Amino acid sequence: MGQENAELEIIFHPKYLDYRLGPEHPFWPERAKVFLDLLKEREVPHEILKPQRAGDEDVLLAHTPAYLEDAKRLAKERGLLSFDTPVNEKALEAAYYSIGGTYLAFREALAGKRVLNLLGGFHHAGPSAGSGFCIFNDHAIGIRKLQKEGLIKQAMIYDLDGHAGNGTEEIFYSDPTVFAISLHQDPRTLYPGIGFAWQKGVGPGKGYHLNVPLPPGTGEEEYLDRLDEVLKLTKTYEHDLLILVLGVDTFKEDPLVQLSLEEGSYVKIGKRFKKFPKVAVLLAGGYSKMVPQLWLSFIKGFQVEGR
Repeated sequence: MGQENAELEIIFHPKYLDYRLGPEHPFWPERAKVFLDLLKEREVPHEILKPQRAGDEDVLLAHTPAYLEDAKRLAKERGLLSFDTPVNEKALEAAYYSIGGTYLAFREALAGKRVLNLLGGFHHAGPSAGSGFCIFNDHAIGIRKLQKEGLIKQAMIYDLDGHAGNGTEEIFYSDPTVFAISLHQDPRTLYPGIGFAWQKGVGPGKGYHLNVPLPPGTGEEEYLDRLDEVLKLTKTYEHDLLILVLGVDTFKEDPLVQLSLEEGSYVKIGKRFKKFPKVAVLLAGGYSKMVPQLWLSFIKGFQVEGR
């Protein structure tokens, strides 16, 4: 399919399929392959871009040297980063490619492309710990790399995963150059137990975090109403790049989250983000077998007609 006809850019590397944390683990990397097959089957115009592997110097933009060494050691030992996050050498290698994919997505978004990374949004990884199925925080690293290179000054994150992004919050909690907004299930009822409305940042970063906790069972109407409220903030915070961490664990059949969005809800979410320029989409959490179809529903809304 020619580049001139491609409406969407999809970031994918075969290494993504190695992000396998165990045979019984709920994270299933094959969802990326199923999704790509769906795109072909439905004849959705797209172009696939292959990212480069990130390096240790990139990881260290958001993580401590001690944590990086621990992650490498535990990967060789097939150990645990946390109770829910086993790690092995293939998964660790995939995580480096995820960082590369997110950075590429950011560069493409800055160039005005409609772009999605098929392995990203690992928002539970903090400066000195991996958890919640997350090894490295790809989008925090990508933001820091763009800032270091002078390509952006400020970024805005909309995190729509069902779980609060505790790692992202920890990395940027005192940083006014990143405005992080998160809609998620009430942390009193769901991992990781943070993401309360009163948690708004500290020091120079105070006011640059906005948590919107939602009660279990929240359906489409209330969810979209709350999303519309916070989307108004895109006009009030000057930013060079908008990042959407799209978790589809908000779907009513997800086994880990108790929110109640419908398949069609993601079309409506896609339409809301279509109107913004320079948007990079990271396809994050989601543990039902419907994940590839839900991503496709988002694309139906996110596509730009007439391109």
